[in-house]
Amino acid sequence: MLIPKEFIEIIPFALAAAISPLIFTVALLVASQKNNSFLKSMLFLLGAFVSISAIGSAIFIFLSRVSPARQPTAGDAVIDLLIGVLLIGFAIFQMLSKKTKNKASNNLSGYKTLAMGVIFMALNTSTIIMFLPAAHVASYYSDGVKIELLAVMIFFALLPVLIPPVMLVLIKSKNRIDSIKDIVNTKGQYIVAAVFGLLGIFELIKAFRVLI
Repeated sequence: MLIPKEFIEIIPFALAAAISPLIFTVALLVASQKNNSFLKSMLFLLGAFVSISAIGSAIFIFLSRVSPARQPTAGDAVIDLLIGVLLIGFAIFQMLSKKTKNKASNNLSGYKTLAMGVIFMALNTSTIIMFLPAAHVASYYSDGVKIELLAVMIFFALLPVLIPPVMLVLIKSKNRIDSIKDIVNTKGQYIVAAVFGLLGIFELIKAFRVLI
């Protein structure tokens, strides 16, 4: 069965939305709590889901235009151009920004974990920015397809929250988990910068193909 065109177009942005060292590291810290770690991970996931669903829906609604299957116009090219500049600018910012250490208490309450999910996902700019080009792709399609594409984006955005609890079940060695956290903290921002830079160039190419 062939994958629909709209899903192929959105996959690069969905994959980029899943690359989030910040939310991944915090999710690891929450999942490694001594007491009720699974419950806390689910509460953190719930908070992240509420946050990214609200923000992602707002972005999709704001950039939504009901005009299925139309061809890109000069206006669309300008939007692609602006998104490309934004992504490349964010990539440069990631390269130059200082690393921050994420800390979590060893005795988080349920309410605090839920709130952390909401707040950290809302601060997760590397994921949220990916909803902009995704929403622009979705603007070519009908409302039903837009909802499906939004659901895909939300799912991928939540992968960094879903993976840590699974990892902790499969990898029971604390040293290995700490090694993974160290790698993410050390190399994460450069990985994000590289992905965003490439997608930014891709958006610029799309824009120039229409404008030139």
